[in-house]
Amino acid sequence: MALERVSASATQSLAFRILNSGLTMEEIRAASPLEENAQRIIDQAVVDVGVERLVIAQDIISAGLTYSLPDPLSVMEVQWERTSKTGGAQRTMNPSARGEFQLPDRSIRRIPIYLTTDDFSIGIRTLKASQRVGAPLDTTLVQQATRRVNEAIEDATINGAGVQVEGYTTPGLLNAPNAVTFSLSVDWTAPNVIGTTGSAMVNDVTKAVGLLQANRRYGPYMVYYGSAAALNVTGDFKVNTVDTIADRLRRLSTDLNIRGFKVADQFPGGATGPQLAVVQMTSDVVDMITGQSPTVIPWTSNDGFTLFWLVMAIMIPRFRDDYDGKSGIAIGIK
Repeated sequence: MALERVSASATQSLAFRILNSGLTMEEIRAASPLEENAQRIIDQAVVDVGVERLVIAQDIISAGLTYSLPDPLSVMEVQWERTSKTGGAQRTMNPSARGEFQLPDRSIRRIPIYLTTDDFSIGIRTLKASQRVGAPLDTTLVQQATRRVNEAIEDATINGAGVQVEGYTTPGLLNAPNAVTFSLSVDWTAPNVIGTTGSAMVNDVTKAVGLLQANRRYGPYMVYYGSAAALNVTGDFKVNTVDTIADRLRRLSTDLNIRGFKVADQFPGGATGPQLAVVQMTSDVVDMITGQSPTVIPWTSNDGFTLFWLVMAIMIPRFRDDYDGKSGIAIGIK
């Protein structure tokens, strides 16, 4: 069923029509009360903001670590199994030799599928005045709303969403199940002591990788830290050299299978608490459940005098451990 572009009075029954017609997201958006070119300007504003404010979340998506949801509004949770390791391979001369016929133990994990939204509105007189004088439609509101949605997705990726349904939670990087935690040898946010801070930072990253390797997680890794630590990373590694701390850290990349070092400005930047995270970028450690990228949904008020838009996304980070409680995430804490 295709929706015609509806008038203000017709949109009063839009929710009923959406619920009972099986409309896709694109068909819902076709109900915009604006004429097509004006709605395209608003849609373009979302595209222009793009992935602003996304760092860790975007890295997960760019690495192809996504789990797509069909008809995402109908999905309330995603569940998966953790299975124990059983037995082992055998070496035989005869392919018909009987094996152990292992039966692994299984446990179920679930995560609620929540929405991340922000909305804005424009009064009919403001819109009509803009049209009358030929002024371009102000897209500031939609850009701000899109940034706020992106910030909320990034915050959920780092700190968790804080959504809990029937005991099932939505953890982030810093409270991922069974993440390895360790004490940093130096405060990554304190002023750089040339000749001391840099070598300590290198040792901290090496220690984090060693802890993950002990969990049989061999990479590839991404390393994340906050804005305060980033100021130190640009400092000199030692006196009488042109190397920065960042230069020395990057030299670890090949030998330790580190894909990159990133500044995540929503990562905690306090003198105490988490200051460093090392993440194995594989689907058994992390992925992004993706039902809908930030999308503008339009409607009008019952009286037709106010136009509303909702920026909505269904993007949920999922951090996993294995049946034995082993994780591919190491968190450095000071």
